[in-house]
Parts: sequence; C-alpha cells; structure tokens
Amino acid sequence: MLRRILVSTSVAATVLAVSAMVLVATGGAAQGTLSVEVAETGSRFVPGATPVDADGNPTRGNFFVTEGYIYEPGTLTCADDACNGVIYDEAGIASPEFPDAVIGTWTCYGTHTEDSATTTTGSIVVTTQVFDFGDGAGEDTIVTSGMEFIDVGLPVSRAVIGGTGQYVGVAGVQQHTLLGFNNTELVMDDIPLFGLAWSVELPTG
Repeated sequence: MLRRILVSTSVAATVLAVSAMVLVATGGAAQGTLSVEVAETGSRFVPGATPVDADGNPTRGNFFVTEGYIYEPGTLTCADDACNGVIYDEAGIASPEFPDAVIGTWTCYGTHTEDSATTTTGSIVVTTQVFDFGDGAGEDTIVTSGMEFIDVGLPVSRAVIGGTGQYVGVAGVQQHTLLGFNNTELVMDDIPLFGLAWSVELPTG
C-alpha cells in the first residue's frame, strides 16, 4: 500500500503492494483456522487524488482501494522479498499466475496513516479487507479491520469483524504478515505495477 514509496529507489521505482494472504481451513467452518495466500494486483491499487506529496505519493489521509487474488496456501514463493502471483499481458491486463490455485478474491480499502514515501517501519495504513470465497456476490466472506505495517516478516494482529455464509458469526483475531512484493520492476505508461504479499491466519468460528 505504499504504492509509490520506493519510487525514488531502485526497488521502489516499480513496487507498490503485493497482497498475499493466507487462509487455510484446518478445522472446518464452525471452528479452526483459515489460512490463505493473497497476491495483490498492483494495477488495481487506486489512491485518492489528494493529499499527495510533491512527487505524487500518497500522504497521511489519502484514501485508496485495491484488489488481489486469494490462493491456496503454499502457492506463492518469495525470494529476497520478491514474490510471484500476478502476471500482465502486453496490454497491461492482469491475471492470476496460478489460476488453478485461486480460491477467491480479495478487496481492500483504507486510509494512509503515514506518508507513503518516507515511512520505512511501523503502521502505514488502516484498512478493511474482504476475503470473498464465493462467486463474488458475498455468499461466503470474511471481513477484517485494523492496521497494516510496512515491515516485512512482522506479524500484525487485526480484528475479524464478521462474515457471511459458512462464516456467519466468525470473530477473533487475524494474524497478518507482509511477505514481500510482486512485479517490483514492472512499469507501464509510467505507472509502477508492483503489489504486496501477506501470509494470514484467521479464526473460522
């Protein structure tokens, strides 16, 4: 979600946010833990027009929305904070790199709590995340809310605030860990297309 944070550096000039979250069902819908891997689609990250800094990077108070693919656990790989999961064709259209392993869609919206271009540690955004495991009409979802940190490898606790379908009544704490970034060197029409990746564990009952 620091979409343009590293634009001034060799890594950041193309990075923005991977979204890899991991939700794996180990105890059933009524109880247990759900883990997934989520790869964020950088081209779907849309920040507000304001407030921004002199270089156009989102600053504190800037609202954004973004999306990604939810994968089965163990699908994504990361090396030196560089992860896979999202590919683009020559026209810049995104698609899942591993379509047979996609188990849902991930939508996230929130607000920057710090300036994206200068924050290198700690909380950077507060967000609501929707994990949709149905056909996109909200039949089976889990919704979480809380802070997101920019530190790779740091587990962060977020509140599970509800669900639908088989996850009705779900509550508890989501463990959310940033794994790295995807498409860190991909730029189209002067727009970086990098995304984020997380590992996540959620209660399912």
